[in-house]
Order: sequence, then C-alpha cells, then structure tokens
Amino acid sequence: MTVAVDAVVYYRVSNPTMSVVNVEDAARSTRLLAQTTLRTVLGTKNLSEILSDRENISHFMQVQHSSLSVKLYF
Repeated sequence: MTVAVDAVVYYRVSNPTMSVVNVEDAARSTRLLAQTTLRTVLGTKNLSEILSDRENISHFMQVQHSSLSVKLYF
C-alpha cells in the first residue's frame, strides 16, 4: 500500500554561521532531513496510527532533531 503524505515544516536556524559554513544548501538539506525522518517514522506505523497519532509523530520528530543547529517544527 502507498500512502501520500503532505507535510509542513517550519525551521529556525539557531547557528547561522555553522549552517552556512558546514552545509552547501541549508534549506534543501533541511527539507531532505525532514522527508527522511518522516519516512522513517511513518514506516513503523500502520495507517490508523498515522491518522490518530499526528501530535505524537510531530513530537517524536522534534525530539530526534533537538541536537541540531536547525530547529524543526512539524
């Protein structure tokens, strides 16, 4: 089964110097990181869990990226 998911990701760069120096395209890298994390999380859940646990999924994804210099909001 294939599930199509639309998502909105807001992010805040907490260390702009590190973001510019260490990453060639920070905006694109952030989008790819969010996509990869979302696929990983959703791949462990069935459809009913995806539909009913959106808040928990969002919280889990934020915790996964809490150590980055970019703060993601799902």
